[in-house]
Amino acid sequence: MDNSSIKENICKARKKSGLTQEVMANHLGISLTAYRDLEKGNTAVMNGNVMKMADLLETSAEELILGYMPSQSEGFALEDIRQEYGVRITSLEKRIMDLEKLLSSQEENIRSKNEIISMLKKRLGEER
Repeated sequence: MDNSSIKENICKARKKSGLTQEVMANHLGISLTAYRDLEKGNTAVMNGNVMKMADLLETSAEELILGYMPSQSEGFALEDIRQEYGVRITSLEKRIMDLEKLLSSQEENIRSKNEIISMLKKRLGEER
């Protein structure tokens, strides 16, 4: 996203909110001139300032940067992503449970074999 698109999004959101450049500058703790340069695209927008502007403008940083909310325009909603990952998480949790059962079974096999080895060593010691 280029700086000119961001500045257009910020300017549009500011005007929509009915705030002046002076209010925005004060909120960001910068001079009015510095804020005007930011809106003109002459100054790069810092991440911290994007968050402060989003709070003041009652929008999201994503909307200021992209000009739209990603979940509204990407062709799939955030809920779809949650659902997809939910299915994957459930599948992975089942796999973990299966592996834990396998591990427990292998540990039991090792204990059994260790007991057999111990008995055999005892028997060998008695025969000598």
